[in-house]
Amino acid sequence: MRNLVARVSLTVVSLAIFISTTSAHPDVHEVGLLFHFAPGVHKIQNGEIADLSHSATARVEGKTSIATVGPTEAFVMNGKTDWLTIAGSVEDAKKLLPTKEFTVAAWVNLNAQTEWGGICGLIRDNGDSEQGWMLGYNQSKFTFALASKGSDDGNGRLTVLAGKTDVELGRWCHVVATYDGVTMRLYVNGKSDGESTAQSGDILYPTKGTYTIGCFIDDNEQYPLDGAVYEVKAYSRVLSADDIASISTKNANLIKAASITKLQFLVKPYLQFGTQTSMTVMCETSRKTKMTVDFAERQPLAKKNATPESQLISELVLTDLKPQTSYFYRVTCEDDAGGSVVSDLSSFQTAPKSDSPWAFTVVGDTQRNPEITRKCAEYAYALRPNFMLHCGDVVDNGHAKNQWLKDLFEPMSVLTSRVPMFPVIGNHEGNSHWYYDYFSLPKPEYFYTFEYGNSQFFMIDSNKPLAPDSEQYKLLEKALASSKATWKITCHHHPCFTSDDNDYGDHIGGKGGEPSWGDKNAQQLVPLYEKYGVDIAFNGHVHNYERTWPIYRMTINQKKGVRYITSGGGGGHLETAAPQRAWFSVHHKSVYHICYATVHDRTIQFKAIDLEGRMFDMFEMTKPEDR
Repeated sequence: MRNLVARVSLTVVSLAIFISTTSAHPDVHEVGLLFHFAPGVHKIQNGEIADLSHSATARVEGKTSIATVGPTEAFVMNGKTDWLTIAGSVEDAKKLLPTKEFTVAAWVNLNAQTEWGGICGLIRDNGDSEQGWMLGYNQSKFTFALASKGSDDGNGRLTVLAGKTDVELGRWCHVVATYDGVTMRLYVNGKSDGESTAQSGDILYPTKGTYTIGCFIDDNEQYPLDGAVYEVKAYSRVLSADDIASISTKNANLIKAASITKLQFLVKPYLQFGTQTSMTVMCETSRKTKMTVDFAERQPLAKKNATPESQLISELVLTDLKPQTSYFYRVTCEDDAGGSVVSDLSSFQTAPKSDSPWAFTVVGDTQRNPEITRKCAEYAYALRPNFMLHCGDVVDNGHAKNQWLKDLFEPMSVLTSRVPMFPVIGNHEGNSHWYYDYFSLPKPEYFYTFEYGNSQFFMIDSNKPLAPDSEQYKLLEKALASSKATWKITCHHHPCFTSDDNDYGDHIGGKGGEPSWGDKNAQQLVPLYEKYGVDIAFNGHVHNYERTWPIYRMTINQKKGVRYITSGGGGGHLETAAPQRAWFSVHHKSVYHICYATVHDRTIQFKAIDLEGRMFDMFEMTKPEDR
């Protein structure tokens, strides 16, 4: 299901909606004016704000406020609870909605891109039931979504017209969509950006819905805008291409002013995929830059490496390093105009030799809880691990770029600038390109394996099919069969075994049927784990901690069994166990936490630690020589 409004970071929108209806203003320049919402003359009073034409009143939701944002005052919204409701029902919205011809125009300044972001409209997008309209954007392109009676397939069908112009973050854009009953058109900065004749006739509206500014709401979704809205108008006429171009030209100074973006790190330098002889350094800047990494075992930093081309997200692999050795490093990024930004001095350590002791931490489901994620990172770094394993759902909405910046990388920078993170993809990433952009992983990326010390890790995408005839199952079996590592450890997002209440274990009349005690797709890997002697299988998805007994052929077997460990306490809303105990469970706790494992030779010591620093579970396992 598409989310036609999603979260964006601080965003300024100057919005005008031109709507087919009766005139509400005698001024020839305001023919057909229905309403005009803008901060300035009218202030928020008693949770409402009147429009400037005295024709309508909007309800102010949450803590929406008026503040100066850039060159103008604007309605500021937090992306969680804030928006403006023009009408709470389709019936109440009728006099404010077009029946056929209309124009939607917006001045937009985005600091983040997301999937199917919305600016304003009334829309329904539930499965194949699609009605209404929405002006918005999808990742890097602006969009105009519309359902008409001429394209009705029984319960409505949307056409989503995507433009050709890339959305430029931090830059004002004039975005306009028009529909004349025959053709949908999209304009960006006064120029035609795309058109479609897939819709025709009157607009098809849902029987219920909410007409909003700054939020998409339908039967089962609610996605507030994170940013600010400047101006909203409604008219009863369609703007011509010349009118649209004229508006852009008259406001060229606004476009020019917003194009001046300070060069800065959007994501400070962080580490990826460390080996015995290499380390990958990545960062993101607000403008395209060439990245230089100065590094050495001791200061001054005598070694240097640089990227060949300017990029927004830069990646550089430092090679020919010594195993089990600490290095200092500093990153400098320079743009084509000669501007530069320099990171703090930091350090990293290459992977240890196979006979050396080492340690790693585990976290899962950080999602969108930056303060908890920050604590997880700080506690993890305090233990000085060699790397962190992440069990997926690294953010709450993988298509919302600002969540990567503010909810993942910023709170975890104390850790990720010093040790690499090895992730698996969760369901909340939505297979977004940002996951693959921000993590440097071996192909095919959704599945990969890496060796560390005397162990081998197998990283699996449990969102994809895992049946024995699936591509990933075959890749995993081949990797397991060829592994010579002392310890074999897997990681995927969904659990093979869990006593979670609401997803898999509610067997007291809540959902009916037998409890599955785990994800049925992931459970197809269990025979493979047992065949090739996997020692520990980590997962997230369930927002708690749980450790099983060593399981082999659905019995407890201390010698051959696989230990399944759920670590989903990195920030997502905590979940509880089913009302009755599962036979396979050793320990369960609903708490934010990290896991910490130390490895040497044929012994692993494992601890689970809450964010008060208390160890609430631990075990030690020593592998027999014959296994």
